Amino acid sequence: MGSAVTSLDPATRTVTTATGAQLGYDKLLLATGSKPRRLDVPGADLDGVYYLRNVEDSERLKIEFAEAKRVVIIGAGWIGLETAAAARAAGLDVTLLVSGDMPLQHVLGPEVAPIFDELHRSHGVDLRYRTTAAELTGRHGTVTGVMLSDGTRIEADMIIVGVGVAPRTELAAAADLKIDNGIVVDEHLRTSDPDIFAAGDIAHAYNPRLGRHIRVEHWANARRQGVVAAKAMLGQDAVDARPSYFFTDQYDLGMEYTGDIGPAGYDQVIFRRYADSRQVIVFWLYEQRIQAGMNINIWDVADDIERLDQVSTPDQRRRISPIRLSRWPA
Repeated sequence: MGSAVTSLDPATRTVTTATGAQLGYDKLLLATGSKPRRLDVPGADLDGVYYLRNVEDSERLKIEFAEAKRVVIIGAGWIGLETAAAARAAGLDVTLLVSGDMPLQHVLGPEVAPIFDELHRSHGVDLRYRTTAAELTGRHGTVTGVMLSDGTRIEADMIIVGVGVAPRTELAAAADLKIDNGIVVDEHLRTSDPDIFAAGDIAHAYNPRLGRHIRVEHWANARRQGVVAAKAMLGQDAVDARPSYFFTDQYDLGMEYTGDIGPAGYDQVIFRRYADSRQVIVFWLYEQRIQAGMNINIWDVADDIERLDQVSTPDQRRRISPIRLSRWPA
């Protein structure tokens, strides 16, 4: 514990730590994760600017929530929306900066993203669309507000930045492993060096079900890939071809998303609605094949959605749907 690795030498199968110690290996797993992208505007180094990546960051935010009154959140992805919900629950005034037209539009598309727009508006969040932070203003080294790209200024006691993460590939790159949107690995999570594997946020892994490489930034993916990598390093024929999975909890909304929308995107969105307006299941299709599904406030159906994601023909889907999904309204 507490031993940072500073270099990796595939030729001698050794890693070197910051203390100069060398460790040999037969097989090596890289699981260095990702790091938050930093805000690159004047004032970004002021006190009162926070990022959320680890437990310590979370604990620090909870302490600050108890002292602050106004928070501006830069970025409307999963981190931005979840911290907005937490800040509102703590009683803060929240302004959320959205660079595009809707929160999560790049993930959910314009048909589904309004669900999260309405959710946060109904809980009192001030959403500012098509605007970004041009400068953070401060006094005596502490942040006091944000100048927006449209020329307006918002006062704030604290700023939370959630503008994405970058895979930590420095060790792999220095060791001449193949890098392309992360560390490139095969379906067994093996890198371009047969004795080195990679898993988690950094792994741009080949998925035989999809026929392409994909990199997923979620703990569920890291947990799955840890098992696959361990088996593969022990010589077993282990592959993780399951659809991607992630979830979020915001206010009284709980959501699970299962699937992978490919480069071609989707050509149809199907909503299965319920009497309770807070409950819905959404499917994204391309050429009549389900690419992904999302269940909101409906539980114990993610496995069924995963099965639908993995079948390849309409006939297979018809055989599954009446049996497994008969309780779902059309």
